[in-house]
Amino acid sequence: MSYSFRLSDHSLTHGVRRIARSQIETAIAEIDDETLGPVTTVHQLRKRCKKIRGLVRLVRPGFKAYADENAAFRDLSRSLADLRDAGALLETVGALEARFGEVIGGNFFADVRETLAAGSPPADDVHVAERLAGAREAFVAALARTDDWKVKGKAADIVGRGVAQTYKRAVKTLADAEDDGTPVEFHEFRKRVKYHWYHMRLLKHVWPKMIHARIVEARHLATSLGDLHDLAVFRLTVLPMIENADAKVGEVLGGLIEAEEKRLAPDCLHHGHRLFAEKPRPFGDSITAYWTTWQDTART
Repeated sequence: MSYSFRLSDHSLTHGVRRIARSQIETAIAEIDDETLGPVTTVHQLRKRCKKIRGLVRLVRPGFKAYADENAAFRDLSRSLADLRDAGALLETVGALEARFGEVIGGNFFADVRETLAAGSPPADDVHVAERLAGAREAFVAALARTDDWKVKGKAADIVGRGVAQTYKRAVKTLADAEDDGTPVEFHEFRKRVKYHWYHMRLLKHVWPKMIHARIVEARHLATSLGDLHDLAVFRLTVLPMIENADAKVGEVLGGLIEAEEKRLAPDCLHHGHRLFAEKPRPFGDSITAYWTTWQDTART
Protein backbone atom coordinates (compact mmCIF):
# COMPACT_ATOMS: atom_id res chain seq x y z
CA MET A 1 0.00 0.00 0.00
CA SER A 2 2.95 2.35 0.52
CA TYR A 3 3.77 2.65 -3.19
CA SER A 4 0.82 4.86 -4.06
CA PHE A 5 -0.50 8.34 -3.38
CA ARG A 6 -3.20 8.73 -0.73
CA LEU A 7 -5.88 11.26 0.04
CA SER A 8 -4.19 11.71 3.41
CA ASP A 9 -1.06 13.15 1.74
CA HIS A 10 -0.95 16.85 2.66
CA SER A 11 0.55 17.76 -0.71
CA LEU A 12 2.21 16.19 -3.72
CA THR A 13 5.59 16.91 -2.10
CA HIS A 14 4.48 15.12 1.07
CA GLY A 15 3.33 12.11 -0.91
CA VAL A 16 6.53 11.91 -2.95
CA ARG A 17 8.70 12.11 0.17
CA ARG A 18 6.62 9.50 1.99
CA ILE A 19 6.74 7.01 -0.88
CA ALA A 20 10.45 7.51 -1.54
CA ARG A 21 11.34 7.15 2.13
CA SER A 22 9.33 3.96 2.38
CA GLN A 23 11.21 2.42 -0.52
CA ILE A 24 14.62 3.57 0.76
CA GLU A 25 13.98 2.44 4.34
CA THR A 26 12.81 -0.94 3.06
CA ALA A 27 15.96 -1.24 0.93
CA ILE A 28 18.15 -0.58 3.98
CA ALA A 29 16.20 -3.16 5.99
CA GLU A 30 16.65 -5.71 3.18
CA ILE A 31 20.42 -5.17 3.20
CA ASP A 32 20.46 -5.69 6.97
CA ASP A 33 18.32 -8.85 6.75
CA GLU A 34 20.86 -11.69 6.59
CA THR A 35 18.13 -14.27 5.99
CA LEU A 36 17.39 -13.02 2.46
CA GLY A 37 20.65 -14.09 0.85
CA PRO A 38 22.67 -12.02 -1.64
CA VAL A 39 20.75 -12.95 -4.80
CA THR A 40 17.37 -11.99 -3.33
CA THR A 41 18.79 -8.87 -1.68
CA VAL A 42 20.32 -7.56 -4.91
CA HIS A 43 17.11 -8.28 -6.82
CA GLN A 44 15.08 -6.37 -4.23
CA LEU A 45 17.47 -3.41 -4.14
CA ARG A 46 17.35 -3.00 -7.89
CA LYS A 47 13.56 -3.06 -7.74
CA ARG A 48 13.62 -0.30 -5.10
CA CYS A 49 15.79 1.85 -7.35
CA LYS A 50 13.48 1.35 -10.31
CA LYS A 51 10.38 2.18 -8.28
CA ILE A 52 11.97 5.38 -6.99
CA ARG A 53 12.97 6.33 -10.53
CA GLY A 54 9.38 5.71 -11.60
CA LEU A 55 8.21 8.00 -8.80
CA VAL A 56 10.50 10.92 -9.65
CA ARG A 57 9.73 10.47 -13.34
CA LEU A 58 6.02 10.87 -12.62
CA VAL A 59 6.53 14.28 -10.95
CA ARG A 60 9.37 15.37 -13.22
CA PRO A 61 7.48 18.44 -14.57
CA GLY A 62 7.55 19.98 -11.09
CA PHE A 63 10.60 18.31 -9.53
CA LYS A 64 13.76 20.38 -10.00
CA ALA A 65 16.02 17.66 -8.59
CA TYR A 66 14.73 15.06 -11.07
CA ALA A 67 17.87 14.75 -13.21
CA ASP A 68 20.23 14.36 -10.24
CA GLU A 69 18.03 11.90 -8.36
CA ASN A 70 17.21 9.84 -11.43
CA ALA A 71 20.92 9.54 -12.20
CA ALA A 72 21.78 8.68 -8.59
CA PHE A 73 19.34 5.77 -8.39
CA ARG A 74 20.19 4.65 -11.94
CA ASP A 75 23.88 4.46 -11.05
CA LEU A 76 23.12 2.71 -7.76
CA SER A 77 21.12 0.06 -9.57
CA ARG A 78 23.82 -0.39 -12.20
CA SER A 79 26.46 -0.85 -9.50
CA LEU A 80 24.66 -4.07 -8.52
CA ALA A 81 23.70 -5.28 -11.99
CA ASP A 82 26.47 -7.83 -12.44
CA LEU A 83 25.60 -9.45 -9.10
CA ARG A 84 22.09 -10.03 -10.45
CA ASP A 85 23.11 -11.29 -13.91
CA ALA A 86 24.11 -14.82 -12.89
CA GLY A 87 20.79 -15.38 -11.14
CA ALA A 88 18.88 -14.05 -14.13
CA LEU A 89 20.70 -16.42 -16.48
CA LEU A 90 19.76 -19.39 -14.30
CA GLU A 91 16.16 -18.20 -14.27
CA THR A 92 16.23 -18.18 -18.08
CA VAL A 93 17.40 -21.79 -18.09
CA GLY A 94 14.59 -22.62 -15.67
CA ALA A 95 12.00 -20.94 -17.90
CA LEU A 96 13.23 -22.85 -20.95
CA GLU A 97 13.15 -26.10 -18.99
CA ALA A 98 9.59 -25.43 -17.81
CA ARG A 99 8.46 -24.96 -21.41
CA PHE A 100 10.54 -27.59 -23.21
CA GLY A 101 11.75 -29.98 -20.49
CA GLU A 102 9.27 -32.75 -21.22
CA VAL A 103 10.06 -32.59 -24.94
CA ILE A 104 13.85 -32.54 -24.57
CA GLY A 105 14.08 -34.95 -21.63
CA GLY A 106 17.25 -36.49 -20.23
CA ASN A 107 19.96 -34.45 -18.55
CA PHE A 108 19.97 -31.69 -21.16
CA PHE A 109 19.14 -28.77 -18.87
CA ALA A 110 21.23 -30.14 -16.01
CA ASP A 111 24.21 -30.15 -18.39
CA VAL A 112 23.43 -26.57 -19.42
CA ARG A 113 23.41 -25.49 -15.78
CA GLU A 114 26.69 -27.27 -15.14
CA THR A 115 28.34 -25.52 -18.08
CA LEU A 116 26.91 -22.19 -16.97
CA ALA A 117 28.17 -22.66 -13.41
CA ALA A 118 31.65 -23.58 -14.64
CA GLY A 119 31.89 -20.53 -16.85
CA SER A 120 30.34 -18.04 -14.42
CA PRO A 121 31.60 -18.69 -10.89
CA PRO A 122 29.70 -16.75 -8.21
CA ALA A 123 31.25 -13.67 -6.60
CA ASP A 124 32.93 -14.37 -3.27
CA ASP A 125 31.13 -13.44 -0.06
CA VAL A 126 33.55 -10.65 0.85
CA HIS A 127 33.12 -8.96 -2.52
CA VAL A 128 29.33 -9.14 -2.30
CA ALA A 129 29.36 -7.83 1.28
CA GLU A 130 31.48 -4.86 0.26
CA ARG A 131 29.16 -4.01 -2.62
CA LEU A 132 26.09 -4.23 -0.40
CA ALA A 133 27.77 -2.04 2.23
CA GLY A 134 28.41 0.57 -0.44
CA ALA A 135 24.79 0.36 -1.54
CA ARG A 136 23.65 0.82 2.04
CA GLU A 137 25.67 4.02 2.35
CA ALA A 138 24.13 5.30 -0.88
CA PHE A 139 20.59 4.57 0.34
CA VAL A 140 21.27 6.27 3.69
CA ALA A 141 22.53 9.37 1.87
CA ALA A 142 19.48 9.33 -0.41
CA LEU A 143 17.17 9.12 2.60
CA ALA A 144 18.70 12.31 3.99
CA ARG A 145 18.28 14.08 0.63
CA THR A 146 14.52 13.47 0.60
CA ASP A 147 14.16 16.16 3.30
CA ASP A 148 14.94 18.71 0.59
CA TRP A 149 12.72 17.27 -2.14
CA LYS A 150 10.06 19.72 -3.34
CA VAL A 151 7.50 19.38 -6.11
CA LYS A 152 6.22 22.75 -7.31
CA GLY A 153 3.06 23.36 -9.30
CA LYS A 154 -0.52 22.15 -9.43
CA ALA A 155 -0.54 18.47 -8.51
CA ALA A 156 -3.15 17.40 -11.06
CA ASP A 157 -1.27 19.07 -13.92
CA ILE A 158 2.08 17.65 -12.83
CA VAL A 159 0.95 14.03 -12.64
CA GLY A 160 -0.98 14.35 -15.89
CA ARG A 161 2.04 15.72 -17.73
CA GLY A 162 4.37 13.21 -16.09
CA VAL A 163 2.21 10.28 -17.13
CA ALA A 164 1.87 11.66 -20.67
CA GLN A 165 5.64 12.08 -21.11
CA THR A 166 6.38 8.46 -20.26
CA TYR A 167 3.33 7.25 -22.20
CA LYS A 168 4.57 9.14 -25.29
CA ARG A 169 7.97 7.47 -25.03
CA ALA A 170 6.25 4.10 -24.69
CA VAL A 171 4.26 4.70 -27.88
CA LYS A 172 7.43 5.63 -29.77
CA THR A 173 9.45 2.66 -28.52
CA LEU A 174 6.53 0.34 -29.35
CA ALA A 175 6.63 1.59 -32.95
CA ASP A 176 10.43 1.16 -33.04
CA ALA A 177 10.17 -2.40 -31.72
CA GLU A 178 7.56 -3.25 -34.32
CA ASP A 179 9.57 -1.71 -37.16
CA ASP A 180 13.01 -3.10 -36.27
CA GLY A 181 12.28 -6.03 -33.99
CA THR A 182 15.77 -5.96 -32.48
CA PRO A 183 16.46 -6.89 -28.84
CA VAL A 184 17.64 -3.33 -28.21
CA GLU A 185 14.35 -1.84 -29.39
CA PHE A 186 12.28 -4.32 -27.38
CA HIS A 187 14.40 -3.57 -24.32
CA GLU A 188 13.76 0.16 -24.70
CA PHE A 189 10.05 -0.54 -24.98
CA ARG A 190 10.24 -2.71 -21.87
CA LYS A 191 11.73 0.13 -19.83
CA ARG A 192 8.90 2.50 -20.81
CA VAL A 193 6.27 -0.14 -20.06
CA LYS A 194 7.71 -0.63 -16.58
CA TYR A 195 7.64 3.10 -15.91
CA HIS A 196 4.00 3.22 -17.02
CA TRP A 197 3.29 0.27 -14.73
CA TYR A 198 4.87 2.12 -11.81
CA HIS A 199 2.88 5.24 -12.63
CA MET A 200 -0.38 3.34 -12.62
CA ARG A 201 0.52 1.75 -9.29
CA LEU A 202 1.30 5.15 -7.83
CA LEU A 203 -2.07 6.43 -9.02
CA LYS A 204 -4.15 3.33 -8.28
CA HIS A 205 -6.38 5.06 -5.71
CA VAL A 206 -7.28 7.83 -8.16
CA TRP A 207 -9.76 5.50 -9.92
CA PRO A 208 -9.19 1.94 -8.65
CA LYS A 209 -11.37 -0.06 -11.05
CA MET A 210 -10.10 1.64 -14.18
CA ILE A 211 -6.45 1.79 -13.22
CA HIS A 212 -6.35 -1.78 -11.89
CA ALA A 213 -6.94 -3.11 -15.40
CA ARG A 214 -3.99 -1.12 -16.68
CA ILE A 215 -1.80 -2.35 -13.83
CA VAL A 216 -2.60 -5.98 -14.67
CA GLU A 217 -1.99 -5.46 -18.40
CA ALA A 218 1.25 -3.53 -17.88
CA ARG A 219 2.57 -6.12 -15.43
CA HIS A 220 1.89 -8.94 -17.91
CA LEU A 221 3.54 -7.02 -20.73
CA ALA A 222 6.58 -6.04 -18.63
CA THR A 223 7.05 -9.68 -17.59
CA SER A 224 6.89 -10.94 -21.17
CA LEU A 225 9.28 -8.24 -22.35
CA GLY A 226 11.60 -9.13 -19.47
CA ASP A 227 11.60 -12.76 -20.59
CA LEU A 228 12.37 -11.65 -24.13
CA HIS A 229 15.26 -9.51 -22.89
CA ASP A 230 16.68 -12.33 -20.76
CA LEU A 231 16.67 -14.62 -23.80
CA ALA A 232 18.57 -12.00 -25.82
CA VAL A 233 21.17 -11.61 -23.06
CA PHE A 234 21.48 -15.38 -22.76
CA ARG A 235 21.97 -15.72 -26.52
CA LEU A 236 24.71 -13.08 -26.49
CA THR A 237 26.63 -13.96 -23.34
CA VAL A 238 26.06 -17.65 -22.58
CA LEU A 239 25.15 -19.47 -25.79
CA PRO A 240 28.62 -19.04 -27.36
CA MET A 241 30.21 -20.54 -24.24
CA ILE A 242 27.86 -23.54 -24.36
CA GLU A 243 28.45 -23.99 -28.11
CA ASN A 244 32.20 -24.11 -27.46
CA ALA A 245 31.71 -26.73 -24.75
CA ASP A 246 29.27 -28.87 -26.75
CA ALA A 247 28.24 -27.83 -30.26
CA LYS A 248 25.19 -30.12 -30.33
CA VAL A 249 23.83 -28.82 -27.01
CA GLY A 250 24.44 -25.28 -28.18
CA GLU A 251 22.58 -25.90 -31.42
CA VAL A 252 19.54 -27.33 -29.63
CA LEU A 253 19.54 -24.57 -27.03
CA GLY A 254 19.79 -21.92 -29.73
CA GLY A 255 16.73 -23.41 -31.42
CA LEU A 256 14.74 -23.33 -28.18
CA ILE A 257 15.67 -19.68 -27.62
CA GLU A 258 14.64 -18.79 -31.16
CA ALA A 259 11.30 -20.56 -30.73
CA GLU A 260 10.59 -18.63 -27.51
CA GLU A 261 11.54 -15.32 -29.10
CA LYS A 262 9.19 -15.97 -32.02
CA ARG A 263 6.38 -16.72 -29.56
CA LEU A 264 6.96 -13.80 -27.22
CA ALA A 265 7.65 -10.93 -29.62
CA PRO A 266 4.26 -10.88 -31.42
CA ASP A 267 2.44 -11.30 -28.11
CA CYS A 268 4.30 -8.31 -26.66
CA LEU A 269 3.40 -6.17 -29.65
CA HIS A 270 -0.25 -7.20 -29.40
CA HIS A 271 -0.51 -6.30 -25.73
CA GLY A 272 1.48 -3.13 -26.32
CA HIS A 273 -0.95 -1.85 -28.91
CA ARG A 274 -3.85 -2.53 -26.55
CA LEU A 275 -2.20 -0.86 -23.57
CA PHE A 276 -1.13 2.22 -25.52
CA ALA A 277 -4.09 2.55 -27.87
CA GLU A 278 -4.88 6.13 -26.83
CA LYS A 279 -2.94 9.22 -27.83
CA PRO A 280 -0.48 10.43 -25.16
CA ARG A 281 -1.85 13.92 -24.56
CA PRO A 282 -5.54 12.94 -24.16
CA PHE A 283 -4.47 10.12 -21.84
CA GLY A 284 -2.50 12.57 -19.71
CA ASP A 285 -5.45 14.97 -19.68
CA SER A 286 -7.65 12.14 -18.45
CA ILE A 287 -5.25 11.44 -15.58
CA THR A 288 -5.35 15.13 -14.68
CA ALA A 289 -9.15 15.01 -14.57
CA TYR A 290 -9.19 11.78 -12.56
CA TRP A 291 -6.78 13.25 -9.99
CA THR A 292 -8.90 16.39 -9.64
CA THR A 293 -12.08 14.38 -9.12
CA TRP A 294 -10.32 12.13 -6.61
CA GLN A 295 -9.06 15.09 -4.63
CA ASP A 296 -12.54 16.65 -4.65
CA THR A 297 -13.84 13.63 -2.77
CA ALA A 298 -11.60 14.58 0.15
CA ARG A 299 -13.27 17.98 0.39
CA THR A 300 -16.88 16.74 0.34
